[in-house]
Parts: sequence; C-alpha cells; structure tokens
Amino acid sequence: MHVVFERLGRRLLAVTRSDPKDWANESFAIAEQAQTKYCIRQGASRDQPAGKVQIDAAYVVVNTPIAREQLQKAGVRLAHLLYAALGK
Repeated sequence: MHVVFERLGRRLLAVTRSDPKDWANESFAIAEQAQTKYCIRQGASRDQPAGKVQIDAAYVVVNTPIAREQLQKAGVRLAHLLYAALGK
C-alpha cells in the first residue's frame, strides 16, 4: 500500500499525516474563499449569499480543480484509514 501512496507524490502522502480536525479546517478555509460563493465574510461573521448561486461555466472552471484536489485527498485519506484499521 505504501507504494500506492508514494506514486501519488509527497504532497498527497503528507495529507495522510494530518487528522480529521485539520481536514475540517482545510474545508472551511476553502468554503470561505470568494470563488466558492459558499459564504460571505463580514468581519468575524460568515453569512450565506442572498439568492441562489449561479453554477455557470465560469464557476465550473474556477472550482473544478479545487473539487478534484479535495476528492483526491479524500480518497488517499480514506485508503490510509482503511489500511490502518484493517492492519495491512
């Protein structure tokens, strides 16, 4: 299994050394980014945008790489957790 992680590169191997709290904080930081249109930062407050978010071609272009990277990290993290839980 370590060979699979090594093939993914050091950057993804490093995500297996973090814990779920780090994963949640990482996701929250992404949600706060303006291009996700998930929330609007107003001082210490985070509010939902008014109305519906338009998922148009520009939104997809900007956010697809983010979603792909997060899915890739999730797969590696899940594999690592299963590997550890099953004692392989």
